[in-house]
Amino acid sequence: MRTLRFYGTFSLAAMWALSGCGEPFTAADAPAASTSSNAGGGGDGGAGGDGGGGGGGASATSSSSSAGGGGEGGCAACKEGEFCTASETCVRCAGRSRALSFGTPMAIEVEGTAPAFPRVREEPGDEGEATQRLVYVAAFGSDDTQIATATGRPWTAGEVVASASVNSTDSESGPLLLPVDALSPRDGLPRGSLLFDRLLAGPGSLPSLFVADALEATHADAFDALYLDGGSYSVAVAHGVRPYRYWFMNKHQDAGGTTSRLVTKLAEASEVQVLDIVLPGDCPAKGDDLAPWVTPDGGVLFFQAPYSARGDCAQASVLRSFYVELGADGLPVEGQKAKMLLSGLKPEIAVMTPSLSPDECTLYLASDLNMVDRRQRLYSATRR
Repeated sequence: MRTLRFYGTFSLAAMWALSGCGEPFTAADAPAASTSSNAGGGGDGGAGGDGGGGGGGASATSSSSSAGGGGEGGCAACKEGEFCTASETCVRCAGRSRALSFGTPMAIEVEGTAPAFPRVREEPGDEGEATQRLVYVAAFGSDDTQIATATGRPWTAGEVVASASVNSTDSESGPLLLPVDALSPRDGLPRGSLLFDRLLAGPGSLPSLFVADALEATHADAFDALYLDGGSYSVAVAHGVRPYRYWFMNKHQDAGGTTSRLVTKLAEASEVQVLDIVLPGDCPAKGDDLAPWVTPDGGVLFFQAPYSARGDCAQASVLRSFYVELGADGLPVEGQKAKMLLSGLKPEIAVMTPSLSPDECTLYLASDLNMVDRRQRLYSATRR
């Protein structure tokens, strides 16, 4: 099964206990999410970020600094798009002036086996109220993965997207729905396009990116502008800047063989730049699929990579999720290392394919952190 669209093989066995802030936890023992509360959003378990600021956005603003909790002040005063800190201050989620820290992950039960790549956008709902659309990939009765969708919240159970233009006889992955008002990368297609990748059948099985006119598409074109020598996949888009900037995986072919690399490219540029990201412990972020996702302004990159807390880079095997601040050139800010998302977990637990909600208040990811059945699920965790 290629649910995470790896063009290679990773063992998810643990190599060493991970260190980080917060107390260890397991989802099996934590049925309730640790969201903002009158106690300052502490909650059970330490799923916080690994220090450092997220960067790239406007400074945080405080709408309440009451120390009382409850009532008219404290966390009760937080508005939509804000989270409550331990000092009971309401801070804009999109401000990013502090470390990105999240509460205990809550499972999102959706249809399909080994779901991954959760990506969320806001859409008009019934009676003019906004709702959210979740897209993800999972296996449905075969080894190939298909794109599925759910709405919420609370989230519906999810179902396969009914479109031969999207879910073909090949295997799809890396779905990304642009905001409903965002221009399509393909001239002539409507706003809010769906981007995804497909592993083409035939010799070499080269991955290729596609742009569809909608989720339930009637038309999908190959994204030739992002196709490089050995194939491209797992695209991320800074849709809040003009021209759009893209980050995606590329299988680069040279005399030494084929290597997988994460690259960035402006929509109007002909050349790509390779991202060299340093993980905590000084290992480079390497892997067949780093599953990138970026904030709309292109200021912060979220990704997955094999990690070794021991610093044994060659033996890193368990996928963990990270974020790193980016500069205007789409590359990591000089001298900055990536920071871990959801540290303090048991060493054998994988944390994969991270992204944020449109208001940046909720983290979405895939993980096998339920120690009872170790089944891969989708999870969400709220800023704190």
